Amino acid sequence: MALKKESKNMLIAVNLLAFAIILDVITSAIPGLNLSMPFGGKFFGLSMLPLVLIGLLVGLKYGLISGFIYALYNFGVDYIVYIETLRVTLESWTGISWSFGMIVLLILFDYVIPFTAFGLSGLFYDRFEKITNVIKAIILVSVIRLISSTLSGVILWQSSILYAQSEVEAGNADPNLATRIFSAMGENLWLYSFGYNFIYIFTTGVVVTLITLVSFKRLKDIQTQFNPL
Repeated sequence: MALKKESKNMLIAVNLLAFAIILDVITSAIPGLNLSMPFGGKFFGLSMLPLVLIGLLVGLKYGLISGFIYALYNFGVDYIVYIETLRVTLESWTGISWSFGMIVLLILFDYVIPFTAFGLSGLFYDRFEKITNVIKAIILVSVIRLISSTLSGVILWQSSILYAQSEVEAGNADPNLATRIFSAMGENLWLYSFGYNFIYIFTTGVVVTLITLVSFKRLKDIQTQFNPL
């Protein structure tokens, strides 16, 4: 009986993880939905919803494992598409070499911690019957993601905004959203990194919350149907 329950939970987690990856691919290809910040960060990260649901529906263990796998997927895609080019570009801008330690911190702060944190929604999995608990789960994972991304911005990506700002001040480039935030924050790196990352994490959290509110009755029906608790 326990084995059957584990198999059912695993099936739910695998399907929702696959749905999260499909959503990420689709939204990345649709104009409007693929809007992002100048230095990374999607305004409408809809893949957050199925990842949060894994923890809510089948618990903390499956939520954390699925979030970690999704982090590896994101890192793999980004590495193949642009990370190596980005590394070379940043080194040419600043003259600062990206050490092995910085790459490890990048993997942790930009991928492993923020995406694995989605699985912490599993802390609320036995309280799925109340929409307020679902919203609390969304807020919790968003806050952890914001903390991790803010640290990443200060420790790893400060050279990119400093270079971009210097180019704007020299008249070699037009201001973008990132440089405008940096100026508005008095060129304080901590405030800039917090504000920059807050924008897209907030918009994603709001959209995911609205979708959850609209579909909550159906989600409760699905939870009752599978009865993973």
